[in-house]
Amino acid sequence: MAGLFDGRVAIVTGSGQGVGKAIAMCLAENGCKVVTNNRKPGSNRNCFDGGNIDFTESEKKRLDSVIGDAESTAAEIIAKGGEAIPVYADVARAEDCKKLVDAAVEKWGRIDIIVNNAAATWVGNVADMPIEMFDIVVASKLNGAFYMLHYALPYMKEQHYGRILNVSSNAFQGLMGMSAYSAAACGVWAMTKSIAQDLAGTGITCNCYTPLAKTRSWYNMLATYRIQNVPEEAVEAGAPAAMKTGPEGMAPFICYLCSEEAEYINGIMFNVAADGYLAVHSDSQEYNITRKDILHNGPWTFDELRVRVKEELMKDVKGATTAIELH
Repeated sequence: MAGLFDGRVAIVTGSGQGVGKAIAMCLAENGCKVVTNNRKPGSNRNCFDGGNIDFTESEKKRLDSVIGDAESTAAEIIAKGGEAIPVYADVARAEDCKKLVDAAVEKWGRIDIIVNNAAATWVGNVADMPIEMFDIVVASKLNGAFYMLHYALPYMKEQHYGRILNVSSNAFQGLMGMSAYSAAACGVWAMTKSIAQDLAGTGITCNCYTPLAKTRSWYNMLATYRIQNVPEEAVEAGAPAAMKTGPEGMAPFICYLCSEEAEYINGIMFNVAADGYLAVHSDSQEYNITRKDILHNGPWTFDELRVRVKEELMKDVKGATTAIELH
């Protein structure tokens, strides 16, 4: 394996399966040495932490074809002629993130690329959400991204080179039933922009991506709808094409962001879908009203607000309770 990333070393968290595995494989196929990772050996068929779907035998078989762990991904890379080492570590723990960075440096003497792809999820009404699950979801996605940066940054600064990719989600807009995941996704996006500005001019860039592809979550969704007596054909018909397409199609763009050629891209969030769709997320649109005489005539009155908020400020704003599709 040789190519765009010859001599480079990457850590891809959450790379035992799905999007993370596709990224790790793509990097390795183009010459990168890769530390593969997930929390522990083996893989749960349930994509949501704390989930307990009663899968049918056929559903289990399909899930077993797409799940894996750090060792299985590393073994596949090595079998194809690449270099990889598996490291089991929970990115929600700072000491485990240090373990990942130390493993890369001890094996290959450097760290060039961090892809913070790992994430935990929990689904349900916020009124039913256990405190410990909120902590797990936020820590794995948001805290973990910072911990990895913290331990890798000294090596990147010494090299005057580094690429940091963080996984966010379209849930950053606020997704019904996923308050913790949405909070973490929004935090990742804001943190990415801040990191990019802090590190501008150092040779280190930081960007993030919102992925959409067919992974074990697709099969979990099919099983959930099956339990609710919704036919699989109906789910297939209503789902976007990317959710029915394996993550291999989106990996090249994410890997491109990790390359030397992408040095001009910094502080950007991309929507990356497995069916070939690419988009840039811009900052949120602001709607406003103003009253320039407030210093002379006093603050807003409720009578003014009753009229102007409804007829002007909120006129073009989409409802806050509108459900947003998870990417």
